[in-house]
Amino acid sequence: MVAAFLLGSQATSAVEESTFVVGDKWAFGKEIDLMEEIRPQLDELEGNITELMESEEAEMVKNASGLELKAFELANQAILGFYYTGEVVDDFDQMIHMQTEQSLYSHTVLGTKFTTMLPGEGELNIVLKAWCEDEDWDDENEDCGEDGDAAQIELLDNNTGERLVLEETHTTLGGSMHYVAKMTQDTWWTQDTHELARTEITIALGAAGGITIKNVPNITRNGVSILDEGGEDGEEEVEFECANGYETYPFYYANDGWEDCDDGSDEPGNGYDFECDNGDTYPMDYVNDDYWHCEDGEDEGESEGGDNEDIFSVCEENEEEKTSYCYETLDHKLETAIFEMSSEVSYHLVFDFGDDPINVMDLPLDENKYWEGEMEELTISGDMGGKVDIQKPELSLCPDNDCDQLPEMQELYSGLTEAIEELHNNESFSVTVDRNNDGVPDVITEWNDIFPMYIPETWMDEIFQEILEEISCEDDESAQEGEDCDETAEEEFKRLNLRIENNRFAFGPYSVHEIDDFGPIPYAFETGEKESATASDGTEYEGYQVFPTDRCSENNPKRDDDECDREDEEDDGDDGDDDRDDGDEGIIPGGSRSGHDGEHDEECYDDPFCDSEIIWFHDAENGHPAYINMDMPNLKEEGYRIEMMPIESSVAEAQVDANADAENPEKTTLIEFDAEEIEEEASALPGFGIMAAGASLVFVSRRFRS
Repeated sequence: MVAAFLLGSQATSAVEESTFVVGDKWAFGKEIDLMEEIRPQLDELEGNITELMESEEAEMVKNASGLELKAFELANQAILGFYYTGEVVDDFDQMIHMQTEQSLYSHTVLGTKFTTMLPGEGELNIVLKAWCEDEDWDDENEDCGEDGDAAQIELLDNNTGERLVLEETHTTLGGSMHYVAKMTQDTWWTQDTHELARTEITIALGAAGGITIKNVPNITRNGVSILDEGGEDGEEEVEFECANGYETYPFYYANDGWEDCDDGSDEPGNGYDFECDNGDTYPMDYVNDDYWHCEDGEDEGESEGGDNEDIFSVCEENEEEKTSYCYETLDHKLETAIFEMSSEVSYHLVFDFGDDPINVMDLPLDENKYWEGEMEELTISGDMGGKVDIQKPELSLCPDNDCDQLPEMQELYSGLTEAIEELHNNESFSVTVDRNNDGVPDVITEWNDIFPMYIPETWMDEIFQEILEEISCEDDESAQEGEDCDETAEEEFKRLNLRIENNRFAFGPYSVHEIDDFGPIPYAFETGEKESATASDGTEYEGYQVFPTDRCSENNPKRDDDECDREDEEDDGDDGDDDRDDGDEGIIPGGSRSGHDGEHDEECYDDPFCDSEIIWFHDAENGHPAYINMDMPNLKEEGYRIEMMPIESSVAEAQVDANADAENPEKTTLIEFDAEEIEEEASALPGFGIMAAGASLVFVSRRFRS
């Protein structure tokens, strides 16, 4: 682990002995617009919505009611960025202090806006008028035009008899997802020999996301969304009964081109007719053809026994005027909901090598060079922690915008309180969530009693106490049965100094070299062959990379062939790998070794990063990175290559400041939402549907074509 962290330092490869000048800065970076990568799919989506707006169905709805989808906007943003910066901070007390920072971020923000014409909120008393002009009436077939296609419909306000009064409504469907990963490394080097004396590493991860919907129409009848009419989950309750009397299937199975009934009675051409409730019969190919032939619509699965439970099913007909008036009472509400959450976790580790720094770089570097040493001193300390913060939802269904008052939420809080009390009273393992430090479990009555939830929580103190009691030698019961109490374990645990500080788990400083049986820790490094690459602007780069290795490396001039061969044989018998650390062919900051030879390895089938090669080239004068080349042949079918050439440090720092804050990972919000516009009136759980009104008109219009 230490070796991997060391490779993240600035001077992982160089071509000549470097001179570090205070104030020197270097930076690389690249940002990719992911939306451009999926531009064809976005264009297709926009085309589909435009086609819907210009369709005959949309024109029919507009003419009948004024309801209209007037405009839309797909405001989307998605970026992926990687930036690397470095600086020689100071050379105080004969020690060179350098700081490097690697930042990876991705930000996706989606904001789709619709502008529609909809009736105002509240109770709507509606009459649907359907009629046929005299010139369109077919006396012979008693039909309005061919198959009723000439029938006209209009949606009116039953209170005034006039067209519905509509308002321009702006609906927003938005969401976001943000992710930030940042590794900051401070290193201190001896000024004369460039050996590493101390390194401090901070890894921070942050994520945030949310969903926001604003002014989404929710149209209900008797408390049920009109989109859910016809049964639970929007499915038809009516079932088709086979002629054999012992099979039933969902009604839409009938006349679908596939025989489901054993006798084939659900499909045309098998000698069966469909019988209506009043005894009328029709050929099976009339079933599910979008037209009512039975007087109550049984052939379409619309109703059973003439219950008239469908929307606009209460009608008055005037045969002389060839007009029908159907009445309905609907409730219209514009729903708003905002869900947001974030989380962050960070690790902070300090490795101090004392008065005997380790030789991480043996300058100047040569091709296939090997060097080794032994770590005589090592002191480690660090801390880790994080939190999960889920904001209390803002919903238009919550009374006074306070979702804590919902009965469902109060029941949840009560259950959590009881669970914590049970854990607190558990004799074998006592856990207490005690934020106010009064020694008793907290009573949860609101959202903020749960969130933000820190990792570790305050009850981690009790876990530490449990561990200490298990390894304590104060009584015989603490020792394992049949074994002596391990006094060393208790002593080392105390020296490790585990603790909670500011909601963070901390330990150390712990001096590894003070353990009784401590021995010097061997280490070894090597360079690869000289690497070269040509950048897209034609600039040539050369340099070496440094890898952690072991004493069985082929580059070790003191390699013991007999001993290493025996180790290889033992290792081959175990898992087929040798002991040489070649970087695991992974992506290690500062360089990775790869077996990429231009051909895809069969073992890379499911690994897009397998066979990848990432090479960092460094300036021959000062050792600073000068060029980064990433060749990832399996990431795309045609391969994928990213190169990063030097950029201005101020540019990289500005990008990192704007996009890579792990504690506040949100980059931007494309759409601002005004919380004051959230409705305060309580309502039933919403059944959202932006085109609910229009969809219902398309549905009922089929019933008035004949």
